[in-house]
Amino acid sequence: MELWENVILTGYLLWGSWYDIRKRAVPVGVLFLGGVLAVMVIVWKGFECSRLVALLPGILLLLLSKATKEIGEADGIVLALTGFISRDKNILLILGISLLYIFLYAMFLFCRKRNRSLQIPYLPFLLAAYITAWMTG
Repeated sequence: MELWENVILTGYLLWGSWYDIRKRAVPVGVLFLGGVLAVMVIVWKGFECSRLVALLPGILLLLLSKATKEIGEADGIVLALTGFISRDKNILLILGISLLYIFLYAMFLFCRKRNRSLQIPYLPFLLAAYITAWMTG
């Protein structure tokens, strides 16, 4: 991906993370903007089949959120949009790093507070994982 694509996607994830941290919810406007960015990528770069494969982790997270009601639906949608925009080569790495980051944070909180019912926003960890994958890749 080119630099400007990384910067735009980082800004989008930063905006979504800010809402996720403050309100524990992601507004429809943020999700809509992600859809607009995805359409812009199709117009600018053309359609590629690898982008459909990159949707799968987000779709699976969305289905998991529907089944368990413990995961926010917006998390799956943003992950799918991130995968679509960044393509399949990075999305599994980003997902893995984000899950590692959130696991470490949850363990830290558990050891400090022993509170198992705490809600943790996912998008900040997705943002950190995206930046990590961008800087290392």
